[in-house]
Amino acid sequence: MAVMETELAEKRGASRGSGGRLRIAVVTPELHRLRGTERGTAEVVARLSREHQICLFAHRWEADGTPNICFHRVRVAPWPGLLSFFSFYAAATLAVDRAARQHGGFDVVYSPGPNCRQVEVCTAWFCQARQDELLRSGKLRPEPTTAGDWLRLAHRRVYAAAVAPLERAFYRSPRLRSVVSPAQALKDDLVACYGIDPERIVVAHAGVDGETFGVEQRNALRAQARAALGLGEGEFWFLFAGTDWVRKGMLTVHAALRELPQARLLAVGPYDPASWKRHAERAGIAGRIRYLLPRRDILFYFAAADALVAPSVFEPFGLIPLEAMACGLPVIISPAMGVAEIATPEDAVILRRADDPAELAAAMRRVMEDGALRAKLERNAPPRARMHPWDAIYRATEAELLAAARKKHETTDEHR
Repeated sequence: MAVMETELAEKRGASRGSGGRLRIAVVTPELHRLRGTERGTAEVVARLSREHQICLFAHRWEADGTPNICFHRVRVAPWPGLLSFFSFYAAATLAVDRAARQHGGFDVVYSPGPNCRQVEVCTAWFCQARQDELLRSGKLRPEPTTAGDWLRLAHRRVYAAAVAPLERAFYRSPRLRSVVSPAQALKDDLVACYGIDPERIVVAHAGVDGETFGVEQRNALRAQARAALGLGEGEFWFLFAGTDWVRKGMLTVHAALRELPQARLLAVGPYDPASWKRHAERAGIAGRIRYLLPRRDILFYFAAADALVAPSVFEPFGLIPLEAMACGLPVIISPAMGVAEIATPEDAVILRRADDPAELAAAMRRVMEDGALRAKLERNAPPRARMHPWDAIYRATEAELLAAARKKHETTDEHR
């Protein structure tokens, strides 16, 4: 740890020259703490702002007291998602160029994904080529039954198919000096799908905020949260949370619930769940599922639930399971998740397969009925999660930013 801090200090001095802070352009459509990817980006940016000056280019920013940020609003087309993506990419590219001309340039441009042309260091949080592959397969989603269902499915397919080639070009661009990946699984996907040189990708696991997520915080909120949601005494409620219910395995959860008549589910997600509600009604499980909107304090749902289920078929990392572990909430995760790289059978139930309803049902039954198992997970998971604070991915990101800035300055000096 001390060696790493010394190396970073030396890099800071070398990159800053006279000792001033780096001026970093951060480009991201949204910066807030409502969803996992955005929460991860917010954690990294908050730490960077302690040492550097941040120029944030975003369409939406929810200020949280983070210092040293100047905000440049980027206008985008609000709908549909594909148009929003490409309009942000184009507008952000122009905005960064304009700001660089007006204010003397940036030491380095950073982004959590392909958000503008000038990015030099990137944290990858997703692989659209894998998403495109899943959507083309037609698996793990309810059959569309209405015009709205078909339109949403068509848009998702077109989005993944259109964005994947741009991601490929972005990650293979010589302008992009390095990529930070929160898990080895995502690095493997980027290499396999886009042909990126693996030497350009640094793996640093994502982390958890120990001040926000902990056993004491969950216990203090539990009675209030269950009462607010109207959860009955003695009822066992699993939590399922995320934006993409296809990839995260909701269809597998539905199938497992059919085998577990005593199990109930809190389903948290921002997308219209109409097609999933109809599928649950056909499966005879609709009366045991509560559909809830996401909250900034997801701890509220951790407090209300008795266990978390996350059988994702692929997951670049999986912040929510790690945060749940930090709170002592028993979790069931799939081996296809990045968080499975740091969890063990002593602190999480790790499935052998992500899409096996029988195995998932058996795991859920064990967690429901085996008090000793729950006690072990509640005891072992928090210290495991605390072993992975945000410092690791922050340090890796800062090191890449400093190296890119130094290289840019050296190249500029050579051409003078």
